[in-house]
Amino acid sequence: MCTRDVSYQNPSGNVPITNLIIYKKVNNIFTGCKNRQMYPSFAPTINGLSTTSSIAGNYSIVYISGTNFLPPCYGTTYVSFGTFKELPITFYSSTSISFIVPLNATAGSYNVQVINIYNGNFSPSVNQSYPGIPNYSNSITYTIT
Repeated sequence: MCTRDVSYQNPSGNVPITNLIIYKKVNNIFTGCKNRQMYPSFAPTINGLSTTSSIAGNYSIVYISGTNFLPPCYGTTYVSFGTFKELPITFYSSTSISFIVPLNATAGSYNVQVINIYNGNFSPSVNQSYPGIPNYSNSITYTIT
């Protein structure tokens, strides 16, 4: 972000203030500066499941590939499996997690969705009590026969 102690000018000439891009001069070179800071997206996405079906009552682990899965130090990531909410996950990376299909899930179709709750602070130990805002992924159908 540009600071007030540098001189601002638009090297291409005068433009209306609504179209103004702020530049800062560093070592006689103009560099663009953003006037807003944007946080990265905390909404997870599911690219695929390792399997999309299993047999009722059988132990089944499902690996999810996607993006923006949160490690425990930044928030909570869990899986919603139809009516089974907040299933715990195993975190491998921001693009890979897994969960276990509930053994008591009956035959049928279930929407699998990943939910992130970002704790609202890049320094989690300072702000552990913040309840966070849920960010929902797209859903993929899982079938139990």
